[in-house]
Amino acid sequence: MNTEDAKAPAKADIIRLGQVIDHLVDSMGDPSVSVRRALILLDIDANPHTTQNAIGERLNLEKSVVSRNVDWLWSHGCVVREAGRTDARESQLQTSQFTHKHLQLALRPFGNQHELLKKSLEVFIALFHKHMPSLRELKALITVGAKGQASRSDVINNLYDGPPTTDQRAIKTLIEEGIVKSHEQ
Repeated sequence: MNTEDAKAPAKADIIRLGQVIDHLVDSMGDPSVSVRRALILLDIDANPHTTQNAIGERLNLEKSVVSRNVDWLWSHGCVVREAGRTDARESQLQTSQFTHKHLQLALRPFGNQHELLKKSLEVFIALFHKHMPSLRELKALITVGAKGQASRSDVINNLYDGPPTTDQRAIKTLIEEGIVKSHEQ
């Protein structure tokens, strides 16, 4: 099967996915967060009282990657750490109440199944060859997908009121990765 044979998603599905990204941004409070960090947060939400080692095993990530991302999530109030029941050196993690509520909104279109949303995000990660995409870049891509063709200002108007240079960089990344084509000279 080639991509020409694949059924294109309906515009309503693309718009719904944009709303999912918005809820993920709301859950972490930052659109520049990497999609990998969102995956880690979803894994913690799906597995309350999990550990960093367990996250690494489930997501096939190195300990240092998990540790760095969990530290960020903790310092931004997205996750709560508790001393381990059997080993005090290993913290048990769960999402904060605020974060959990926003993740529940993000999960609705996926039947509240964490795995389905995680698989969708992994598909987007696979589109990028040079770096890990941010939620802002994903939102820009989804905006182009929903509109078919979009000017830079159309895309920027659908992003998260970030600095203009950051929004432009998100669009530039999509073009450099070959994910979208620019018709501007």
